[in-house]
Formats: sequence, C-alpha cells, structure tokens
Amino acid sequence: MPGMDVPSDEPYGSPHPWDLSPTEAIALQRELAARVVCKGIVAERDVRFVAGCDVAFDRANRRAAAAVVVLAYPSLDVAERVTAESAVTFPYVPGLLSFRETPALLPAFQRLRTRPGLLMVDGHGYAHPRRFGFACHLGLLLDLPTVGVAKSRLAGAPGAVGRPRGSRADLVDGGEVIGSLLRTREAVRPVFVSVGHRIALPDAERWVVRCAPAHRLPEPTRLADRLAGEAKRHMLTATIEMIVEQRAGERGRWEWVSDAGRTAFRHDLDPMPVHYGCSPDIVCPGDDELLDIMLVDARGHEREERLAVRVVDVLEKADGDHKLLAVPADRPEERLDGVRERIRAWYVAQRKPVTEWRGEARALAFIDECRAYTEGRPG
Repeated sequence: MPGMDVPSDEPYGSPHPWDLSPTEAIALQRELAARVVCKGIVAERDVRFVAGCDVAFDRANRRAAAAVVVLAYPSLDVAERVTAESAVTFPYVPGLLSFRETPALLPAFQRLRTRPGLLMVDGHGYAHPRRFGFACHLGLLLDLPTVGVAKSRLAGAPGAVGRPRGSRADLVDGGEVIGSLLRTREAVRPVFVSVGHRIALPDAERWVVRCAPAHRLPEPTRLADRLAGEAKRHMLTATIEMIVEQRAGERGRWEWVSDAGRTAFRHDLDPMPVHYGCSPDIVCPGDDELLDIMLVDARGHEREERLAVRVVDVLEKADGDHKLLAVPADRPEERLDGVRERIRAWYVAQRKPVTEWRGEARALAFIDECRAYTEGRPG
C-alpha cells in the first residue's frame, strides 16, 4: 500500500523545485503557461488506456494520499490502481492547488506499469486565471494529452447548457473561450471541461462524454476520487500515537512510566538503530505492557515526546511481544532502506526471540488485537 520504500530515482517529471512561496508559484505558472499545447486530436484508435487521478488530504498531519486509476479503453475496465502517500508542504491557496497536489501525484505516476494515452484530472486546466491550472501542470510534466474536468467554476462566465447529454456551452473569460460546460447526463448538472495539454477543447469534450457512460463524472476521475478516499482512510487507520522512550543511537533502556507521566532509566543496553517508544493507551497481550513502536525518522526526538506515526510493518517475536515499525505521520515517504535488516540484526545480537517481519496488513491486524485486549482488561 502507499508511501513506503519510495524508489530512489527523482520523481518522474520534476523539472522545477516545489519549495516555492505563493508569489514564486504564480510567477512560475505564468512562465509554464506558455508551454501548454491547446490543440491536437487524440484518436480513439491510438488510446488503449485512459487514466484518472485525484488526491485526498489529511490536514491534521500535513500529508496526502494520491491515487491514479488506469482504465482500458473502450471497455473502461480497471487495468491498474496505484496510490502513494507524501508530506504536504505548500499551503492551501486558491488558484495554486497544483502546487499541493502535483508533488503528491508524481510518485504515484512513477509507480505505474501502464502508460496511458490520455489523462483526466479532477480540476481545471486552461480555465484558470493564469491559464495554468492543475491539469495543465500535470499534463505538461508528464507530457500526456490531458483534460481538466472540474465540478465547479474557477474562472470565466458560463453560457446556458441544454438538457440533453452532450450539450455544451462556452466558458468565456476576457473575450476568450477558456473551457466549456458539458452535460454528461441528461438534466444533471454539467461539468467544467478545459484543456490540460496536447489536446483541443472539442476533442477534450468528446473524450469526457465517451468516458462518462453512466455518471456525471467520467469514470477515470470518478474512480480515482474513490481510490484516493480509500487510500486516505487506510492511511488514517494505520496512524497511531507514540511516546518516545529512547532516541536512536542512545545507550541504555528507558521506559515510559504511565503513573508518573515520565520516562525512567531501567538498565544498560546497546544503542538501537531507530527511535523506540510505545503507544500511550494500547497494551500488547504478549507481555501485558504498552505496545512497542520503533520509529524510522532522520530527525532527532526527545524522550517523552508525543507524535503521530504511520505503522508500516511488525517484527514478530516468539514470546508474542511484537514490535511495530513506523514512520512519522507527517513524513510518510521516510526512507526504509535496509532498516528492517539492521533492526533484526540488533535483536539477534541481544539474543531476543525474534522471528520475522510480517508486513503492513499483519501489523494493522495486530493493532486491532491489542486494542481488543486492552478494552477487555480488568480495570
């Protein structure tokens, strides 16, 4: 599932930095807008796959779950589904949403095995105050024919749209047609269509109608929206609170004492390769103590610090005192290169009865088991 063990290559299609101020982002939009191609016909015979994408945000932990769905054309059967988790650093600024969403989506596109012939984006393209919306940004970086399909208006004055499916009206701004309103289902609210890149508006409209056989939204973006929601819920399910007991590389064994509300030194111990801590309120049935968590984070932490972490694996022990592996919730893309091997080697050196890493699904099931045990404990 998302966010773990990200490939070492630079995310595909990242020719410019993302750590920009809103003023710098606006200047970059104006520069890149000149490169958008608003013409071209994407022939049906040349398209075997159509992709849709969307992003769901966890604002509390400043992270995103991005989703890409690839559909076979013309059947519109799902051919591939990919998700990715990432930190979000750019603020919410209307008109600059692509600087929040595009960096989250690029790692997901990097994981695709199937290259689509057409991309549909849940957002605006040319129908933007600076003629460079989300669909333009993503289409330009991926160099794909791209269509923006939005549910609400961002710029321009809409004309009246007839009731039948396929009816359309120009969306005009400053005397220029920047997009259209398109009726994908009879008597159902129209969508806003605009060019993203390498396609003309009339052809973009035709593709939206072709890919919306039964719903208001075309299948690529409708299914991507659903997948992004699923990925976000999964991400939240895998997120728990951790109290840091001892820091990576720190000698000795420190332990959280709930009654005292502090950590206490227990005994000498070789330094661990990762931060170590526990859940403040979930008990492990293996030893009847607070659930242990190992945190991979390049940043330093203090003992007794509390933070949200995203669980990614579990190291099982023969005595049932299993250890969760996690990354920071606000840095889900934290690298895990070789960390499992180093942790297991440390436990073996300490003559602990470790068995094997069991994966994310087992880790989440184990958390559920621990919660059930905690709720059933007397007192």
